[in-house]
Amino acid sequence: MKKKQLNTADVEIHRLAELTPTMTELQFNTLVASIAEHGQQVPVVTYRGKVIDGRHRIKAIRQLNIPTVLAVSEDSQMSEEDIRIKILDVYENRRHQTPTQKAIMGYKLYTTAKADGEKISQGVAADKTSTTVKQIGRVSTLHSLAGDKIIELLFQGNKINTGTVTQPNNTDSLTTLVLYFKNRVEDIIEATEQTTINEDFTDEEIELSNQIVRELTSIHSNRMLERINKMIYYSIKKDK
Repeated sequence: MKKKQLNTADVEIHRLAELTPTMTELQFNTLVASIAEHGQQVPVVTYRGKVIDGRHRIKAIRQLNIPTVLAVSEDSQMSEEDIRIKILDVYENRRHQTPTQKAIMGYKLYTTAKADGEKISQGVAADKTSTTVKQIGRVSTLHSLAGDKIIELLFQGNKINTGTVTQPNNTDSLTTLVLYFKNRVEDIIEATEQTTINEDFTDEEIELSNQIVRELTSIHSNRMLERINKMIYYSIKKDK
């Protein structure tokens, strides 16, 4: 593929670039330092004018205020399905993935293809990412329970502490994490359902309930938060 220089400010990132994990802060800072010292060594890859591989290089180059970026282009006649597979193949050759990362990649492949209106089954997505349908289903369940942040942390190769500060249990097991977050959500719902409102709320008390809901946003998905929020305010309205 022929190399070319692009105007850094004009470069756009293709949504398919999100099929690969986000770099950790340490990895990104290392990349920035390398480009600052040695320049951009590896071209980014574009497809129909947008970057499909190299979004972290683009971010680093922008942070360093470098005006141009070295790029190569994939054949625009290739289908998006072919591009997806190529992205997955390239990434697979770059580093070893954990079973959880493979499952998340399978889930991402399935959901992005479905969003684009392409016919793809979870079985096909599982085969292409060396995982199983059951594992992709666990990712889907965990996503609904815990939200995007937890999924992305796991995709980066991190583990979640399901224990305590004094007795930590760091794990990336999807089975364990689904059970952990499911239990936390059920505990919150149970506590909310058992709350009896017998007096009018002051503005301070309503603000306190708002604060509690806001704090929960760092733990649970928006869908679950909406349910908890409605239950809280239904109780307030009914008693008033």
